[in-house]
Amino acid sequence: MLCLELSFPPLPQLITVGHAAWTPGMSHFVRNFDVYDMIFVRTGTFYICEEGAEYTLTPGDVIVLEPGKTHWGHRPVETETDVYWVHFAHAPPLGHVERDRIPWKRSVERGTDAHLAPVPQTMYLPKRASVPLETLLPLLDELVRLHRSPTLQSSLRLQTKLGELLVRLQPEPAAQGSARTSRIADTVVRYLQERVGEPFDAARMERELHFAFDYLARCLKRHTGLSPLQYLHRLQVEQAKALLLRTDLPVQRIGERVGQPNGAYFGRLFRRHVGSTPAAYRAAQLPLDAPPTDS
Repeated sequence: MLCLELSFPPLPQLITVGHAAWTPGMSHFVRNFDVYDMIFVRTGTFYICEEGAEYTLTPGDVIVLEPGKTHWGHRPVETETDVYWVHFAHAPPLGHVERDRIPWKRSVERGTDAHLAPVPQTMYLPKRASVPLETLLPLLDELVRLHRSPTLQSSLRLQTKLGELLVRLQPEPAAQGSARTSRIADTVVRYLQERVGEPFDAARMERELHFAFDYLARCLKRHTGLSPLQYLHRLQVEQAKALLLRTDLPVQRIGERVGQPNGAYFGRLFRRHVGSTPAAYRAAQLPLDAPPTDS
């Protein structure tokens, strides 16, 4: 399943939503606009083309047409076809990725009281998929109802309902062939979390987890997008950031506590992940009148 990768925040914003029956002979007109157009087919068969790629949608199918791409009906419907559509505004997708290549277990930076902006994240929407439409119909009907009677009271509910719909459309991790690799990736993650302050040792990991290191690395890469060493470095940097903000330990000591005793290398590693040196990060994040609270 091909999926669109979207960044957030901000979250997508609803523009319009509708529900209609297309009668035989009708087809979608040519259109190109800077919004997303989601089409859900309840009954019948709907024909749509986007930038030359033709799609035939049957009951239970959904397609997400992208902003800036021309789409049109490549043939008229032949039977009465019942469809819902949802238009929403958002930045163009970061890219296209197959579902089984989505790094579902990728670690996401947690927001703290030192953050002054939301932490960037990603969501995924299927480009075209078959969905359990019967479970989505109450939500789609509620969106249509709220949109038809816009009030100050309902406007926020309308936007939150779009968020709920997007959550329901998030593709589940592919089941075939992924359960075993997912469990092994979980095992590697736990192993690294428990040894975040220790030097990286591929041979030791191989001995203690009873799998070839190359296989362990492939499993982790498939589900997080990172190699074991890259994942460990991310854990070390996140732990270092917490120590910089919550303690008054010197930078060298913090590097030692997170498994990076070489001060110069720790500084380069931190800068590569964060964009500044540890000392600069501490100075920028901590207000002058709020020293670290523990050591």
